[in-house]
Amino acid sequence: MKKQDLLFLTASTTAPDSTIVSINLVENGVIQILPQNADEWPYQTLLEAINDGWRIIKFPEQALLLNEDTSYGLGCEYVLEKINKY
Repeated sequence: MKKQDLLFLTASTTAPDSTIVSINLVENGVIQILPQNADEWPYQTLLEAINDGWRIIKFPEQALLLNEDTSYGLGCEYVLEKINKY
């Protein structure tokens, strides 16, 4: 059976090589517990995840970045997917 894995990355900017500031991973329908230390995360940039086969399915909401005083969203959050056989 094929299942969708999801990777949620929040980057410091919208640039593909910007540093990841938060990460969440769902594999085989289970939320994975990742290390708190960012140096131990599987990816340090969005580009690393893309090069490992993850596909972007949601880009950051650019409008959230226009005015820091009125922005309430994360702004630079990406959602990526992989389809795997389990």
